[in-house]
Amino acid sequence: MRAVNLIPSDQQRGAGGAAGKSGGAAYILLGALALMVIMAAVYVTSGKSVTNKQAELADVTAQAQAAEAKATSLQSYTKFAAIRAKRVDTVTQLAASRFDWAHALREVARVLPENAWLTSLTATTSTAVNVGGGSGGQLRQALNVPAIVVQGCTTSQASVSKLLARLRLIDGVQRVSLEDSTKGIDTGGSGDSAGAGGDCRGGHAKYPVFNVDVFFNPSTASATATTAAGGTTTASSVTAATTATPATTAPAAGTTTTVPASGATGGTSK
Repeated sequence: MRAVNLIPSDQQRGAGGAAGKSGGAAYILLGALALMVIMAAVYVTSGKSVTNKQAELADVTAQAQAAEAKATSLQSYTKFAAIRAKRVDTVTQLAASRFDWAHALREVARVLPENAWLTSLTATTSTAVNVGGGSGGQLRQALNVPAIVVQGCTTSQASVSKLLARLRLIDGVQRVSLEDSTKGIDTGGSGDSAGAGGDCRGGHAKYPVFNVDVFFNPSTASATATTAAGGTTTASSVTAATTATPATTAPAAGTTTTVPASGATGGTSK
């Protein structure tokens, strides 16, 4: 008996099936669907990356704004620090230019001989300072440093020489200059009449009247400021005085002699 295939020919295996019947449209449709799935995946991934970047940008922007706000709030402290630095610099300059007049005057009082009397004492820090009523001589303009102009009387020209030597023992002195030392003529008058006008000689006309300039080292103030700041103390420069040889006899009235004081600058006695 012969077998008969009852399956329709279009449904039989190998007869072309759906693909053969559609002409490959099914494969095209499947490829298009796969492409759309891939594109959807790429779009979702890209969108997520953009969202992350936008979030990072917003975070960085917020941090920048917070930093700017903090800097603005600290600006007053920055100005205060600048003002403080400027004030410290000003105080440092003032301290460096300061002169210890209290110490200088104590030194003058310490070395002043017993037979010397002062009628005027003018202290200035520089030649540009003009003290009302002061009587600074020409020698004061020689050095632009702190100086004391001393005027007074003593008993003899030898005592003037001794005074100059004693003044050189003052701490921080660099020069002692004698402006002049004038000795009057004894008229034999009473002491009361001579002293009534305020003359420090007390009626002794032969007592010389001196005018002395004492110049100090400007480094004295710097050493004082360094010591106050806690630095190493540096000893002030002291000019040693050589022994003066005083005149053994008083000069005759009206004559002019040079005071034999070591280191006196341009001073004469009359």
